[in-house]
Amino acid sequence: MGYHRKNQRFDVRFSSTFVGEALAGQGTITNLSVGGCSIESKITLTAHSIVALKIQFPDSPRPLEIAQAVVRWAHGNTFGLEFQALSETDTTLLQQRLQDLNHTTAQVPHSFS
Repeated sequence: MGYHRKNQRFDVRFSSTFVGEALAGQGTITNLSVGGCSIESKITLTAHSIVALKIQFPDSPRPLEIAQAVVRWAHGNTFGLEFQALSETDTTLLQQRLQDLNHTTAQVPHSFS
């Protein structure tokens, strides 16, 4: 039986910065959902690390701020975060962005060979 995620994920390329107890870095968000994301970075994080995260959307004047996220997995230069704490404003911003992404991907025509 396959693994099913709780939340729909979207392939993206958004800039991000993160800060942990003993480290800080930048990365690229490669997929995003209401509950978490995957990040490619030159900084290596280990599972169970806790970080604060900022995601910069290309057309947004301010970044989305995740007060606390936990590293759930790490492979090479990629790691997966589960969001733990967001403000109400940032939760709304994230939901709106994901709704926009869902609308955009639903409009992309699919070709069948």
